[in-house]
Amino acid sequence: MDHPLRHHNSKLSLYFLLSFLYLISSEFLRSQENTQANVGSWMVLSMDNEISERWSVPIVGILSYESMAEGTEFGFVRSGITYRNSPNLKLTLGTAYVDSQPFDHHEFESLTTQFWLYEEASITTGPHFRHRMRLENRWINTPKEKQFNLRFRYRLAFKQRLSKNLFLKCTNEPFFNFHQWRLDQNRFFLGLGAKLGSDLTLEVGYFKTHISKDNYDRIRIALHLKTVFFQKKIEDVSLK
Repeated sequence: MDHPLRHHNSKLSLYFLLSFLYLISSEFLRSQENTQANVGSWMVLSMDNEISERWSVPIVGILSYESMAEGTEFGFVRSGITYRNSPNLKLTLGTAYVDSQPFDHHEFESLTTQFWLYEEASITTGPHFRHRMRLENRWINTPKEKQFNLRFRYRLAFKQRLSKNLFLKCTNEPFFNFHQWRLDQNRFFLGLGAKLGSDLTLEVGYFKTHISKDNYDRIRIALHLKTVFFQKKIEDVSLK
């Protein structure tokens, strides 16, 4: 009979092998693709607001920059309602908005906005792996046309604790475009995370995005905050 630890180590080895092959293939394809020379930044603020033991409201904001802190590519915000069906399964229904000029619509000819309705399932398998599957219904608006697009994305995340408050995180997420009927985007992340408090986590690392024939290098900085403020407020009111 296989030892559980041996089986666990084999899964970790397979995951890191796939990640290594992905990085090698990315560098091989670099010579054949249009590559952005600048190393940009990918800033994330993520909040999970619990309103009961099973229900919560996620809020995520993203700002992407062509260089470290200038040349905004787009702004993104999403929210919704999440139901925790079990300790290992969460289901979310939500909306999102994307704006290619989030601060000032001064270049109208290149302005692109998107409105999404999405359905999402997040599954945890064991202490290290999490799977996120999301179906996105996207309405895309440009000055020249409006279109509807259906897209599915699957993110596999691996997390390994290095110390009490420090961990290693690696994710890979391909996107399947139903309009073009192919994989047209992939996102890869490798970095470190630090638990700054009981409900506050910081992640910093390397983030690579492939979109069609282009690829982009980014430094991803993410701040994750969990709050039960609304739940506590409801409980306080009920005691009066």
